[in-house]
Amino acid sequence: MKKQVLLLGALFVMSTAIYAQNGNVGINTTTPGTTLDVNGAITNRETAVAVAGNAATVPANISQVRLTGAATASVAITAPAAPNAGQRLIVYNNTTGGFGAVLNGTTIANGQAMEFAYSNGGWRATNGGAAASDTDWKILGNTGTNPATNFLGTTDNQGLAFRTNNTEKARILGNGNVGIGTTAPHTKLDLGTDVSSSKLAVYNDAAGSDFYGFGLSGGLLHFHAASATPTTPPDMVLHSSGQLGINIGVTNPTANLDVNGTARVRNTPFIPNTSIATPVYQDINGNISRSSPVGQGDVLSSGTTGLIAAGATATVLTGIPNGGAYTVYVSTASGCSQVALAEYWLLAVNNNGYSGLMGKSGMLGGNGITSPTFTETQNSSSVSWNAASCQDGGNTTSLDYRISITPGAPHSIQITNLGNVSRQYAVVLVRIGLF
Repeated sequence: MKKQVLLLGALFVMSTAIYAQNGNVGINTTTPGTTLDVNGAITNRETAVAVAGNAATVPANISQVRLTGAATASVAITAPAAPNAGQRLIVYNNTTGGFGAVLNGTTIANGQAMEFAYSNGGWRATNGGAAASDTDWKILGNTGTNPATNFLGTTDNQGLAFRTNNTEKARILGNGNVGIGTTAPHTKLDLGTDVSSSKLAVYNDAAGSDFYGFGLSGGLLHFHAASATPTTPPDMVLHSSGQLGINIGVTNPTANLDVNGTARVRNTPFIPNTSIATPVYQDINGNISRSSPVGQGDVLSSGTTGLIAAGATATVLTGIPNGGAYTVYVSTASGCSQVALAEYWLLAVNNNGYSGLMGKSGMLGGNGITSPTFTETQNSSSVSWNAASCQDGGNTTSLDYRISITPGAPHSIQITNLGNVSRQYAVVLVRIGLF
């Protein structure tokens, strides 16, 4: 009797919730419009499927799964065939590691869910038929990408443009040239045609007050080092003509090297002895130049000669240019520190025997008011000093010598030691005139 009452009660309850009309079944509705019409929510229970070895298998007759566990690469999903076409399957990729999960060629992004329908013998994604759902770049970043296959760019020979405020600011051409401020870059990096004193920074602080970099103004390339503002004058400019200016602001340099301030040249090599040295001068405007005519003021030095024995002759300078007037300075010293310094006039002329040499003046250390005695010929001058006798064996003739010039070009200067002991000599020749 109790069973009959319970059965009648159940049938009564069902009659209030399930209705059949024209073969359609309705749940919680008295007017079902389709074969099954449910007025209310339908719940599909989720089944957790753990990933093992970057693979997961969906159990049969399950309509919703949640992938769990750790993945170290893309997860391969296997799902059994559905008993009927049209069956639905929802897969939620909840694995750790940030990798996608693939079912039948379609990728479910990490942290995302996708619905599949079983059709034509396989599970088909309901995302519009796309082969993969995670191929779009996201504004919050992407995970699980492979630079060999995932990229931002084009697959044809078209450029890639970048915009801000809907205005193009940069472009990469199909040939790899990058343009900033230009749509047609001609080099690997092209900053366009805009002119700015601070156009490219290789370093700058957060406040923009420590600018190291480059800029432009009319015909000038600017070089900046620690400029405080974008309008701070550059430390150096290079003009389109090739002229370089240092510390001249944005004015055009007026020489190949235009320096406003001090200049220093370090570790310059010595000019070898017997090589002609040409001095440089500065005019009233600060321009550095050589003397005019060319050769005026040239210097030729012997350095200190080796010991020349008493009565011996040695060539101390060679390569003296023809056609010049010179001053020659000769110095020597005795063993008791007496220094003899003499000055000569010299003409180096190859024509008609016009070369000549003549003593001009001199002094002996400790006796500066007494001049030496010169004995002249056309091409030589003998000098006598009346030196003091010294512990090196030198007598009153120990500093005496003869200086001579060879008449043929290129000319040479020779010294003959007229003293009684070996001596060293230093000879300096300065060009004072040309003809």
